[in-house]
Amino acid sequence: MKKLLLLFTFSATVAGYAQESTASSLHASRYIFSPTAFSLPKDSIYLNWVGPMLDVQYAPTENITMGIGTPLFTAIYFTGGYAIPVSEKVHARVGGLFGAPISGAGSFALPYAVMTFGTPDQNATIGVGYSYTSPALSDNTGFDLSGVALNGGAYKDFGGKTGLLIEGWYLPQQRTALIMPAFRIYTKRDRRYWNIGFMAATYTYDAVLGYPLLGYDTNMDGVVDTQVQPGGDPWNYYTIYDYDNPIVETLRDFFRFPIFSYAMYF
Repeated sequence: MKKLLLLFTFSATVAGYAQESTASSLHASRYIFSPTAFSLPKDSIYLNWVGPMLDVQYAPTENITMGIGTPLFTAIYFTGGYAIPVSEKVHARVGGLFGAPISGAGSFALPYAVMTFGTPDQNATIGVGYSYTSPALSDNTGFDLSGVALNGGAYKDFGGKTGLLIEGWYLPQQRTALIMPAFRIYTKRDRRYWNIGFMAATYTYDAVLGYPLLGYDTNMDGVVDTQVQPGGDPWNYYTIYDYDNPIVETLRDFFRFPIFSYAMYF
Protein backbone atom coordinates (compact mmCIF):
# COMPACT_ATOMS: atom_id res chain seq x y z
CA MET A 1 0.00 0.00 0.00
CA LYS A 2 3.02 2.30 -0.22
CA LYS A 3 1.66 3.51 -3.55
CA LEU A 4 -1.09 5.25 -1.65
CA LEU A 5 1.37 7.76 -0.12
CA LEU A 6 1.14 10.03 -2.81
CA LEU A 7 -1.95 11.60 -4.04
CA PHE A 8 -5.78 11.78 -6.93
CA THR A 9 -9.85 12.16 -8.42
CA PHE A 10 -11.70 15.39 -9.14
CA SER A 11 -13.45 18.19 -7.29
CA ALA A 12 -16.79 19.94 -7.35
CA THR A 13 -17.53 23.10 -9.33
CA VAL A 14 -18.04 26.41 -7.59
CA ALA A 15 -21.69 27.36 -7.31
CA GLY A 16 -21.28 30.99 -6.18
CA TYR A 17 -19.11 33.44 -4.36
CA ALA A 18 -19.24 35.04 -0.90
CA GLN A 19 -17.49 37.87 0.89
CA GLU A 20 -14.03 36.78 2.01
CA SER A 21 -13.39 36.15 5.71
CA THR A 22 -10.02 36.83 7.34
CA ALA A 23 -9.48 33.16 8.22
CA SER A 24 -10.13 31.76 4.76
CA SER A 25 -7.98 34.47 3.15
CA LEU A 26 -4.98 33.63 5.33
CA HIS A 27 -5.27 29.89 4.67
CA ALA A 28 -6.45 29.88 1.06
CA SER A 29 -3.22 28.39 -0.36
CA ARG A 30 -3.93 24.79 0.76
CA TYR A 31 -6.66 22.21 1.01
CA ILE A 32 -5.09 19.31 2.91
CA PHE A 33 -1.91 18.44 1.02
CA SER A 34 -2.49 19.85 -2.45
CA PRO A 35 -2.09 23.58 -3.15
CA THR A 36 -4.59 26.00 -4.60
CA ALA A 37 -3.51 28.71 -7.05
CA PHE A 38 -3.81 31.40 -4.35
CA SER A 39 -0.45 32.74 -3.19
CA LEU A 40 0.75 33.58 0.30
CA PRO A 41 1.12 37.25 1.28
CA LYS A 42 4.64 38.62 0.91
CA ASP A 43 7.06 37.78 3.76
CA SER A 44 4.60 35.35 5.38
CA ILE A 45 5.50 31.88 6.70
CA TYR A 46 3.13 28.94 6.59
CA LEU A 47 3.52 25.66 8.48
CA ASN A 48 1.49 22.66 7.31
CA TRP A 49 1.36 19.32 9.13
CA VAL A 50 -0.49 16.50 7.34
CA GLY A 51 -0.32 13.17 9.17
CA PRO A 52 3.33 12.09 8.89
CA MET A 53 4.28 14.99 6.60
CA LEU A 54 5.51 18.35 7.84
CA ASP A 55 6.50 21.30 5.66
CA VAL A 56 7.11 25.03 5.95
CA GLN A 57 6.45 27.56 3.17
CA TYR A 58 7.79 31.09 2.80
CA ALA A 59 6.69 33.84 0.39
CA PRO A 60 9.55 36.21 -0.57
CA THR A 61 7.18 38.03 -2.94
CA GLU A 62 3.44 38.20 -3.56
CA ASN A 63 3.66 35.58 -6.32
CA ILE A 64 6.51 33.27 -5.30
CA THR A 65 6.55 30.63 -2.57
CA MET A 66 9.31 28.24 -1.56
CA GLY A 67 9.49 25.63 1.14
CA ILE A 68 11.01 22.54 2.71
CA GLY A 69 9.38 19.44 4.15
CA THR A 70 9.83 15.87 5.34
CA PRO A 71 7.70 12.73 5.64
CA LEU A 72 8.56 11.34 9.10
CA PHE A 73 12.20 12.38 8.60
CA THR A 74 12.72 9.54 6.12
CA ALA A 75 13.24 11.98 3.24
CA ILE A 76 13.56 15.68 2.60
CA TYR A 77 11.92 17.66 -0.17
CA PHE A 78 11.93 21.22 -1.46
CA THR A 79 9.00 23.04 -3.02
CA GLY A 80 8.53 26.12 -5.13
CA GLY A 81 5.63 27.81 -6.85
CA TYR A 82 4.69 30.84 -8.91
CA ALA A 83 1.13 32.19 -8.73
CA ILE A 84 -0.51 33.98 -11.65
CA PRO A 85 -3.71 36.00 -11.04
CA VAL A 86 -5.62 35.59 -14.31
CA SER A 87 -8.63 37.61 -13.14
CA GLU A 88 -10.40 38.49 -9.90
CA LYS A 89 -11.85 34.98 -9.55
CA VAL A 90 -9.47 32.90 -11.66
CA HIS A 91 -5.94 32.11 -10.50
CA ALA A 92 -3.21 29.81 -11.83
CA ARG A 93 -0.04 28.39 -10.31
CA VAL A 94 2.91 26.36 -11.54
CA GLY A 95 5.37 24.71 -9.21
CA GLY A 96 7.05 21.56 -8.13
CA LEU A 97 8.21 19.29 -5.35
CA PHE A 98 11.68 17.73 -5.52
CA GLY A 99 13.30 15.50 -2.92
CA ALA A 100 15.42 12.51 -1.94
CA PRO A 101 15.56 9.96 0.89
CA ILE A 102 17.73 10.85 3.87
CA SER A 103 19.48 7.48 3.59
CA GLY A 104 19.90 5.52 0.39
CA ALA A 105 20.03 6.47 -3.26
CA GLY A 106 17.37 7.92 -5.51
CA SER A 107 15.13 10.93 -5.86
CA PHE A 108 11.51 11.89 -6.47
CA ALA A 109 9.72 14.86 -8.00
CA LEU A 110 6.26 16.25 -8.72
CA PRO A 111 6.10 19.24 -11.09
CA TYR A 112 2.53 20.52 -11.36
CA ALA A 113 0.13 23.18 -12.58
CA VAL A 114 -3.18 24.11 -10.93
CA MET A 115 -6.02 26.52 -11.64
CA THR A 116 -8.42 27.83 -8.99
CA PHE A 117 -11.85 29.31 -9.64
CA GLY A 118 -13.56 31.46 -7.02
CA THR A 119 -12.53 33.32 -3.89
CA PRO A 120 -10.74 32.20 -0.71
CA ASP A 121 -14.19 31.76 0.88
CA GLN A 122 -15.53 29.49 -1.84
CA ASN A 123 -13.46 27.90 -4.57
CA ALA A 124 -12.61 24.85 -6.64
CA THR A 125 -9.27 23.77 -8.06
CA ILE A 126 -8.17 21.38 -10.78
CA GLY A 127 -4.57 20.35 -11.36
CA VAL A 128 -2.24 18.07 -13.25
CA GLY A 129 1.32 17.01 -12.58
CA TYR A 130 3.84 14.29 -13.27
CA SER A 131 5.02 12.13 -10.41
CA TYR A 132 8.57 10.86 -10.90
CA THR A 133 10.39 8.18 -8.93
CA SER A 134 13.98 7.50 -9.95
CA PRO A 135 15.00 3.90 -10.81
CA ALA A 136 17.36 3.83 -7.81
CA LEU A 137 14.57 4.81 -5.41
CA SER A 138 12.17 2.34 -7.03
CA ASP A 139 14.72 -0.45 -6.61
CA ASN A 140 15.35 0.45 -2.97
CA THR A 141 11.70 0.79 -1.96
CA GLY A 142 10.05 -1.73 -4.28
CA PHE A 143 7.48 0.69 -5.70
CA ASP A 144 7.29 3.17 -8.55
CA LEU A 145 4.98 6.20 -8.58
CA SER A 146 6.11 7.58 -11.94
CA GLY A 147 3.26 8.80 -14.12
CA VAL A 148 0.59 11.44 -14.53
CA ALA A 149 -0.99 12.75 -11.31
CA LEU A 150 -4.41 14.41 -11.43
CA ASN A 151 -5.79 16.30 -8.46
CA GLY A 152 -8.67 18.53 -7.49
CA GLY A 153 -10.19 20.22 -4.49
CA ALA A 154 -13.00 22.47 -3.31
CA TYR A 155 -13.64 24.60 -0.22
CA LYS A 156 -16.66 26.39 1.30
CA ASP A 157 -16.30 28.72 4.27
CA PHE A 158 -19.04 29.13 6.88
CA GLY A 159 -18.79 32.41 8.78
CA GLY A 160 -15.02 32.53 9.03
CA LYS A 161 -14.69 29.98 11.87
CA THR A 162 -15.46 26.71 10.11
CA GLY A 163 -15.48 25.32 6.60
CA LEU A 164 -15.89 22.18 4.52
CA LEU A 165 -13.36 20.95 1.98
CA ILE A 166 -12.63 18.01 -0.25
CA GLU A 167 -9.39 16.98 -1.94
CA GLY A 168 -8.82 14.15 -4.41
CA TRP A 169 -6.01 12.50 -6.34
CA TYR A 170 -5.91 10.01 -9.20
CA LEU A 171 -2.80 8.21 -10.49
CA PRO A 172 -3.78 6.51 -13.78
CA GLN A 173 -0.60 4.47 -14.20
CA GLN A 174 -0.92 3.05 -10.68
CA ARG A 175 -4.72 2.74 -10.94
CA THR A 176 -4.92 4.45 -7.57
CA ALA A 177 -7.45 7.01 -6.37
CA LEU A 178 -7.81 8.90 -3.11
CA ILE A 179 -10.51 11.24 -1.86
CA MET A 180 -10.33 13.23 1.37
CA PRO A 181 -13.35 15.15 2.70
CA ALA A 182 -12.69 17.18 5.84
CA PHE A 183 -14.13 19.73 8.25
CA ARG A 184 -11.95 22.81 8.88
CA ILE A 185 -11.91 24.56 12.27
CA TYR A 186 -10.11 27.89 12.72
CA THR A 187 -8.54 28.83 16.07
CA LYS A 188 -6.27 31.44 17.67
CA ARG A 189 -7.25 34.67 15.91
CA ASP A 190 -7.72 32.88 12.59
CA ARG A 191 -4.01 32.06 12.28
CA ARG A 192 -4.40 28.33 12.88
CA TYR A 193 -6.74 25.61 11.74
CA TRP A 194 -7.40 21.90 12.01
CA ASN A 195 -8.67 19.77 9.15
CA ILE A 196 -10.48 16.72 10.51
CA GLY A 197 -11.82 14.14 8.08
CA PHE A 198 -11.00 10.80 6.50
CA MET A 199 -9.21 9.37 3.50
CA ALA A 200 -10.90 6.85 1.23
CA ALA A 201 -8.54 5.07 -1.14
CA THR A 202 -8.89 2.43 -3.83
CA TYR A 203 -6.04 0.55 -5.44
CA THR A 204 -6.45 -1.77 -8.42
CA TYR A 205 -3.86 -4.44 -9.17
CA ASP A 206 -3.39 -7.70 -11.05
CA ALA A 207 -2.94 -10.97 -9.15
CA VAL A 208 -1.36 -14.01 -10.83
CA LEU A 209 -3.59 -17.05 -10.26
CA GLY A 210 -1.48 -19.53 -12.18
CA TYR A 211 -0.06 -20.43 -15.58
CA PRO A 212 -1.61 -22.23 -18.58
CA LEU A 213 -0.59 -25.84 -19.06
CA LEU A 214 1.26 -26.38 -22.35
CA GLY A 215 1.74 -30.13 -22.04
CA TYR A 216 4.20 -32.78 -20.95
CA ASP A 217 7.81 -33.48 -21.87
CA THR A 218 8.44 -37.21 -21.87
CA ASN A 219 11.88 -37.04 -23.50
CA MET A 220 13.27 -34.66 -20.87
CA ASP A 221 14.48 -32.22 -23.55
CA GLY A 222 12.34 -29.21 -22.67
CA VAL A 223 9.96 -29.71 -25.59
CA VAL A 224 6.27 -30.60 -25.23
CA ASP A 225 5.66 -34.13 -26.51
CA THR A 226 2.03 -34.62 -25.55
CA GLN A 227 -0.97 -32.82 -24.06
CA VAL A 228 -2.15 -35.99 -22.37
CA GLN A 229 -0.68 -36.60 -18.96
CA PRO A 230 1.47 -39.74 -19.07
CA GLY A 231 0.82 -42.53 -16.64
CA GLY A 232 3.31 -44.11 -14.34
CA ASP A 233 6.00 -42.43 -12.27
CA PRO A 234 5.64 -38.59 -12.42
CA TRP A 235 9.42 -38.36 -12.20
CA ASN A 236 9.61 -39.77 -15.74
CA TYR A 237 8.31 -36.58 -17.40
CA TYR A 238 8.24 -32.82 -17.02
CA THR A 239 5.09 -30.72 -16.76
CA ILE A 240 5.53 -27.60 -18.90
CA TYR A 241 3.63 -24.35 -18.24
CA ASP A 242 3.37 -21.14 -20.26
CA TYR A 243 5.11 -18.73 -17.92
CA ASP A 244 4.98 -15.94 -20.52
CA ASN A 245 1.18 -15.73 -20.35
CA PRO A 246 0.06 -15.98 -16.73
CA ILE A 247 -3.58 -16.28 -15.71
CA VAL A 248 -4.32 -12.88 -14.18
CA GLU A 249 -7.28 -11.60 -12.18
CA THR A 250 -7.79 -7.88 -11.61
CA LEU A 251 -8.46 -7.13 -7.94
CA ARG A 252 -9.33 -3.93 -6.10
CA ASP A 253 -8.58 -3.02 -2.51
CA PHE A 254 -10.57 -0.31 -0.76
CA PHE A 255 -10.00 1.17 2.66
CA ARG A 256 -10.58 4.35 4.63
CA PHE A 257 -9.12 5.80 7.78
CA PRO A 258 -9.20 9.09 9.72
CA ILE A 259 -6.94 11.90 8.60
CA PHE A 260 -6.08 15.26 10.09
CA SER A 261 -3.89 18.22 9.30
CA TYR A 262 -2.81 21.31 11.16
CA ALA A 263 -1.65 24.63 9.75
CA MET A 264 -0.25 27.81 11.24
CA TYR A 265 0.19 31.17 9.55
CA PHE A 266 2.95 33.55 10.71
